Amino acid sequence: MAMVLETQTWTECYKNMYDNSLDQKISDIIQCVDAPKNTLFKIIENIRKIYPAIDPELVQIIIQGELDRHLTSPKCTCCGAKVHKKYSNKKECVTTIGTLTINCPYYACPKCKAIHTPYEDVLNLRDGKYQYDIQKIAALFGAKETFEEAAEMMSEIYRFKISPDTVHKLTNQVASEVSLAEIIPTANEVTKIIEDISENKHRRPVLVFSADGAMVPIRTEEKGQPHCWREAKGIRGYLLDKDKIVHLLSWHQVSNIKEFRGFLADLRSQDIIPLDKVRLCFVGDGADWIWNCVKEYFPECRQVLDYYHCSEHLYDFAKVQFTEPEKANTWIEQTKVRLFHNNASHVIAGLNRMKCKTAETKAERANLVNYLKNNKDRIEYGRLRRGGYPLGSGAIESSNKFISNIRLKRSGAWWKVDYANNILKLRCAKYNSKFDTFFDEYERNAKEKRVSREKRLRVIK
Repeated sequence: MAMVLETQTWTECYKNMYDNSLDQKISDIIQCVDAPKNTLFKIIENIRKIYPAIDPELVQIIIQGELDRHLTSPKCTCCGAKVHKKYSNKKECVTTIGTLTINCPYYACPKCKAIHTPYEDVLNLRDGKYQYDIQKIAALFGAKETFEEAAEMMSEIYRFKISPDTVHKLTNQVASEVSLAEIIPTANEVTKIIEDISENKHRRPVLVFSADGAMVPIRTEEKGQPHCWREAKGIRGYLLDKDKIVHLLSWHQVSNIKEFRGFLADLRSQDIIPLDKVRLCFVGDGADWIWNCVKEYFPECRQVLDYYHCSEHLYDFAKVQFTEPEKANTWIEQTKVRLFHNNASHVIAGLNRMKCKTAETKAERANLVNYLKNNKDRIEYGRLRRGGYPLGSGAIESSNKFISNIRLKRSGAWWKVDYANNILKLRCAKYNSKFDTFFDEYERNAKEKRVSREKRLRVIK
């Protein structure tokens, strides 16, 4: 008898503990819902900050109850007349905390004939069952992994079925809205970073821009034409803090030179660079299209020819000029020392005096001489090193690898240009630490479009 009483006592104790816990959860969820101020996307984000895992049925009941409590007698937003309820529609909403079924009433205005869906408008429900928090996860996963792997991970983590095609569609819907201006830091953010780096320093920090291209596999749309490779041109901006790189922005797109110039024009029009607080520098290889763009959009910057690209040209000439590897290596090292001591003119003069035995060697020498002449002001490596400027373009090479190559160069992958650029946009947004900010704006814009669009009543049979 005593054991039965003891069991009942503990049962009552656990029940009271659960009831107290449930009361606290209900109170917290009501605060998170805050109807009718928050959209479903914001509600889910608020709840997940407190409860990463929670019963979706409890959330559904509270959302439904709060909407019913606060939206009791809606009026027409067009003419102010009282609207009449026509029917209710059960809306299935798949979210990251589970599936919610919201009973959404439809109203019609007898005066101006406008149709109103207040619950759907307040919650900003997406067409279809997958809601904005799911779309955000789909865009993040789809930008990192193949759409098949993204769908598999989402199904495993959130316990619902989603197809690779749906992940592809959700990802591209988000990415199509991304623009350069939305995923670069603001002028205030850049200034704050510069001030933090500049503290207790006697010299202004170096703000470096670097541009380069990476070849990516592109699907040819014309019938009968083979697939091809096109260049994804990219630009990266970063600050040098001693030996550390402080990343500011990256932007990569499969584009021609004209389109890339447009990106640079957009970047400069944002006016995020405080020229009085930094020493501006641009690093690139010897490609003419890069330096032509620099002269137009970054005329005030210090131009630096990538040291390793310059060295490659020396090696190419030495291979055909010298038959003995030891002599070739000696000449290369001596030439690099001269370039490092700002003696490019002496190197060019020495090349012109050098005897070439074959036509191939003469042609290679002419190429090297022209290369050095065209970049003479960009290879003052000794002065640049003493000034704290970078000599290599490793930062943009790294950006090409992590933003373009890792995602686009998958085995058997061939991309449509628009889809490739969409993935690049999302990856840039993530690496620029702007994805969350952009997606919040994307969801707000979607709500404005939803409220303003024309609605129609369904035919109920």
